[in-house]
Amino acid sequence: MRLDAPGLTVADVRLDLLSEAHRVALAASGAVEAMWDWMPVIPTGTNFDAYFDHTLADAKDGRSIPFAVTRVSDGAFAGVAAYLEVSRTHRRLRIGYQWHPEVMRSGVVPAATALALIGRAKACRIRRIEYMIDEENVAAIKSVERIGAAREGVLRSHMRAAKGTWANMALYSLVDSEIRTAMILLQERVRALQIA
Repeated sequence: MRLDAPGLTVADVRLDLLSEAHRVALAASGAVEAMWDWMPVIPTGTNFDAYFDHTLADAKDGRSIPFAVTRVSDGAFAGVAAYLEVSRTHRRLRIGYQWHPEVMRSGVVPAATALALIGRAKACRIRRIEYMIDEENVAAIKSVERIGAAREGVLRSHMRAAKGTWANMALYSLVDSEIRTAMILLQERVRALQIA
């Protein structure tokens, strides 16, 4: 099994490798307005196309594995997510760049996306899953705490954000059996949301 293998589908969510074909859908999704709150500064500029090009270049060079999220039931663009800083030697990776349009946030899409990413990582024998979150992003912090991720500390003034501030980044992780526990919690959440 490869992290970037096709066929990553959970419940009503499919993850496909991000490609040029997703540029228009992402640009029209509201990401352009929302992304500036949490995105890091990149060398090529702070506009949507610069970030999209940077993401594709990172993927091509093997620095990340970005995904476009699609809601299977209607084919709607449902967000993005990525594996970052993958180390096969140390069996660890970071999950990041998770974003869903406002309309998708309250439904099954975020839970299924998280379950798909964690499940694929576990299937690929990853033993440590990391999350690095801007300390001001309370919603994202609560979401990883709800699945049992342990807070390991804060990297102070770690990243210059696109909005012009210096971000303190909270570091969270799931290791070994915590990964299995997180998957069970997410499976239950997806099931409950599908019934509701």
